Amino acid sequence: MVIKAKTNSAGLSVIQCPGKVLVKPAPVFLVGSNISITCVSIEQNCDINEFELYRNEKPIQMERFNKTAAHHWMINVTTQDSTIYCYIECVDGAKELVCVASLQPGYPPDQPKDLTCIWRHSKMMCTWIAGKQTFLETYYALHIQSEGTGKEQIFPTNLRSSSVTVPGDHLQKAVIYRVWIQAENALGNATSKHLTFSLNDIVKPDAPMITKVEFLNNSVPKIIIHWRISTNAECQFEIRYRIISNPNMRWTLVAKNTFIISGNSGYFYNWEPFKEYEFQIRCNLIKSNNYWSDWSKSFINKTPEAEPGGVLDVWSSCEPIKPNKRKRIIIYWKPLHPQETRGIILGYRIFYQQNGPEMTIRVCNVSETQYSWQTPWTPDNIFVTAFNSKGDSTPAMLHIGESNMMAPRNLRVIPAGDSGIYVKWEPPHEVSEPVLGYVVDWREAADNNKQLLNWKRLPKDNHSLFLGQSSSLQEYLAEGRSIKPRKRYNISVTAMYQKGRGLSCSAQGYSIEGKPTTGPNVSVLKIAGQQVLLKWGEIPLEEQHGFITNYTIYLKRGTDGSYLVPYNVINPTVRTYWLTLGFDDVYIVYMTATTAAGEGAKGADLTIRQDHYSIALPLQLSVAITVPSAFLLTLAFAKSVRQRIKSMCKIFLPGWAQEKFPNVENSNVVKGLQRKDEVPFLHTAALLVYNDPPITEVEETLLPRTNKSFIQTVHRNSKQQIEKATFENPIADISEAHNSGLSQPNEDTEIMGYKPQASSRCQLVVLSPNDDESIPNTGNNLVKVYKELSTPGFDRFPDISTIDGILDLNTDLASNHNGKQDDQNYILKKEEDQFPVNEHHRTYITEGLLQEQTLLPDEFVDCLLHLEDDSTHIKSYFPQIVASQ
Repeated sequence: MVIKAKTNSAGLSVIQCPGKVLVKPAPVFLVGSNISITCVSIEQNCDINEFELYRNEKPIQMERFNKTAAHHWMINVTTQDSTIYCYIECVDGAKELVCVASLQPGYPPDQPKDLTCIWRHSKMMCTWIAGKQTFLETYYALHIQSEGTGKEQIFPTNLRSSSVTVPGDHLQKAVIYRVWIQAENALGNATSKHLTFSLNDIVKPDAPMITKVEFLNNSVPKIIIHWRISTNAECQFEIRYRIISNPNMRWTLVAKNTFIISGNSGYFYNWEPFKEYEFQIRCNLIKSNNYWSDWSKSFINKTPEAEPGGVLDVWSSCEPIKPNKRKRIIIYWKPLHPQETRGIILGYRIFYQQNGPEMTIRVCNVSETQYSWQTPWTPDNIFVTAFNSKGDSTPAMLHIGESNMMAPRNLRVIPAGDSGIYVKWEPPHEVSEPVLGYVVDWREAADNNKQLLNWKRLPKDNHSLFLGQSSSLQEYLAEGRSIKPRKRYNISVTAMYQKGRGLSCSAQGYSIEGKPTTGPNVSVLKIAGQQVLLKWGEIPLEEQHGFITNYTIYLKRGTDGSYLVPYNVINPTVRTYWLTLGFDDVYIVYMTATTAAGEGAKGADLTIRQDHYSIALPLQLSVAITVPSAFLLTLAFAKSVRQRIKSMCKIFLPGWAQEKFPNVENSNVVKGLQRKDEVPFLHTAALLVYNDPPITEVEETLLPRTNKSFIQTVHRNSKQQIEKATFENPIADISEAHNSGLSQPNEDTEIMGYKPQASSRCQLVVLSPNDDESIPNTGNNLVKVYKELSTPGFDRFPDISTIDGILDLNTDLASNHNGKQDDQNYILKKEEDQFPVNEHHRTYITEGLLQEQTLLPDEFVDCLLHLEDDSTHIKSYFPQIVASQ
């Protein structure tokens, strides 16, 4: 290939071709034209064998005219920037470039439109719209001609520019000018329309600058705008605004008749609370009235707060608390829409009305969306409001509790993908009043706190709802969380009436079910021979991932690891199953649960071993325990056996263990009285020296009927003997007094319970039937009579010591607390004529000690006198000194 180059006068290298490429009609042509390309070789350095033509390095087939030229036709050429290369191929195989040509399809210029010229800052700037692209080099020029002189000035523009600036020193303000734009390229030229004006007509003022915006919240919201302008000429103004928080809102132009201007300020009405507003202003010279200034820079300001608008969306649930019969009411609410807050929400207020005034239940902070209230009673209606610094929103009313109105029917929960549940229901049947709407609420079934996930209100004509992610992000964020796959949800639909909420219908469902992640834990509940009763618990709800349709029990031998036929429990509510297992073998049992998604993971293994020893051992133990128990029970119910055992035990037991009565000296009652000192006439010393006499059985010998008159005679003379009798305290302490004169009991004698009659430091002396046998007094103790103190006593003291075989009395002689014997005289007196029987008796006390009755009561004597049949009356023991106190 041979290419020659030469250098021109400008120093640029130009390709010198040994031929030429002819393009007809021209290298620059209208887009879509048909052109002819001819390649002619002028300097022949070899014998030409063939012509080759390339368009953008792609070969094109040529038609040869003669030995030195070839031709090619191109139809409907639209491709821009095409370059044509023409080569010749010599006979010897050499290739030489003939020449190169460029194809430039394009368009002629359009007529320039919308020519505008403005005078600003001592210069004129003109702009226009060039039209469609020409794909060619097109030149534009501004022509200015004075109408007075006809002088024309041309101001060319830069290539592809649509504006030109004319300095002010080329123009005069008083002259009328005619102005137009001339466009020209290789395919043609075009001229714009002419403009005629003076410089005063095209003046454009500078944009004003907003300095202040005020918001007045009177009866009608009012906006006052202040601005500053650079010219002193009389102008007219326009204001426009928009709310920044709403990106879709366009500019709003304040109408001229609503915008009142006073100097460099103006005002108009109507603004929304707590919104960010963007304001702009522009002006126009009244005299020219041609061009408005540019819009000023934006001025942004926020309107003040107002009380919240709208009403909260509220819902509630109520459940009883059994221990204290209180109710737990959970109140839910959704935050207001940003368009309704009209300020910064500070919190929520929950209250009810009782006979007029409002009673506040709780004021919640702005982050709370629910409140749990425990109350023993429930108001009919509860109100919830949102509040800001300016006040509260309109109260939202909640009807607490359910009425007897009908609930929706045939609630169906249909899975709808990974994050959606479709709910359908039918309206209530035969309602007494029309349904106003429905409320659908749902929550996770595995949530122990039973927190409401979301709820939605629907009009009365809607009988279905898709639970899942909302269509818009803003609605999704306002309403709550989306539905999760493999989570069970409790769904309720409630019908709303004029009187409040009706009954609800509920169901459970999944968006999509999964396999259980664990199996039931099985255990042995009962073994009966080869029969083994298995028991298993329910899988935790969060691990079920679906509704369980059946359970499968797998049984494997422990010896060889072989599986037996699995057992299928088709009723998912069953928790027990009987298995038949062979003896002397080990079995491994585990279970799985199945849902609509398939069989889940296996549960824990249970090892079971069945052998003869495990069956016989419980039977042997039961026999070994039952037989001795039956023998012991037989002995316990036999009276003779009990008495024999009792007598044997007495030999080995200590004496204190055989006592029938407690030790009153250590009695808590006596110790308590000593600490409190509640007995004013009983000294502490008396209690310290008090000793309960030894227990002695008193034997009663019943007399034959012939001796009855004798006992009556003794009873009649007892009063006279008592008046003459005196008592003497012995010098030595005597633990027991024995009456040797009493005969042994005969066959009619019966043992009677003992009731001690002796008081502290006193001994009852048996009276002799002879009047001359009296006990002398050893002391001259004074006798004090207390008539004011009334104590229970007896009025007669019969002398029955002479009755042989009747009564054996044993008394205890107590000693004083100093270990010395004090001689005291106790005189008991009773005047029968002054104090009849069963009335209050007089009590005699010496030396501060209480003297109580020491002889038998009248009732006992009367019993002896009138006793016809054998009888025994056993009385329980209780010390009388304590009883009297």
